[in-house]
Amino acid sequence: MTILADNILHLPEYRILGTKTEEHDLHFQLEAPVPVACKECGVEGEFVRFGKRDVAYRDLPIHGKRVTLWVVRRRYTCRACGKTFRPALPEMMDNQRMTRRLYNHVEKEAFNHPYAYVADTTGLDEKTIREIFRKKAEFLAAWHRFETPRFLGIDELYLNRRYRCILTNLEERTLLDLLPGRQQDAVTRRLMNMTDRHKVEIVSMDMWKPYRRAVQAVLPQARIVVDKFHVVRMANEALEKIRKGLRKDLTANQRRTLKGDRKILLKRAHDLTDREHLIMETWTGDLTQQ
Repeated sequence: MTILADNILHLPEYRILGTKTEEHDLHFQLEAPVPVACKECGVEGEFVRFGKRDVAYRDLPIHGKRVTLWVVRRRYTCRACGKTFRPALPEMMDNQRMTRRLYNHVEKEAFNHPYAYVADTTGLDEKTIREIFRKKAEFLAAWHRFETPRFLGIDELYLNRRYRCILTNLEERTLLDLLPGRQQDAVTRRLMNMTDRHKVEIVSMDMWKPYRRAVQAVLPQARIVVDKFHVVRMANEALEKIRKGLRKDLTANQRRTLKGDRKILLKRAHDLTDREHLIMETWTGDLTQQ
């Protein structure tokens, strides 16, 4: 007894001939719909079956299991024109060996998860995931136009064993671009290619000199400010250097009194406990006057 695939798979054109369940996979054997007319000449009903074969297509996962559709694909011979043909399969992408809905699913998932994860959950090859992502990214890049921001952020990201400059729209909290490196000439070229760059009012960055030089050369009207994160980080590093310098001259008893002082010095004042306030007073009072 066949089952309409619309019941489980939401593919009303197909019939389920059989199913098989494995630990991580579900398999469905499907009967493809009979064509109405010859693919070559268009004559209706004048064709006979001429062989068949099972073709595997990947589909959307069901309850965390990978899904394979084994479609019984038939060939037909047309009595009117004498040609042999295979009808197109609804919802299937022959060149990708997957359903159209799975392709659309991968397009979205590849932007949010690692390629290996998407490949494992769908049963597709990782190279296939990467290629689908590449095509979608190229399509989006060709059609999307970024507006030059008023507040530009310049920072770096350590990716694939090298630092890369990252440009952001601070006002909209969106990514503008990720450069192959962070060299001054590369940053300068990218800023030069920015449309309406005169609109940039403020540039927030770290203290990397090549960034500052590039901005001064290309965006002379923009005000440069140092990212708060980098200011705080450098202040903490200076504080740690002073702490270590003073601590090495302390007695064992003083060191026990100041146990956990590094974390305390990095805390906000309103987060300190009464005991931690006493330790802070020790640092800012007796010890710094020695």
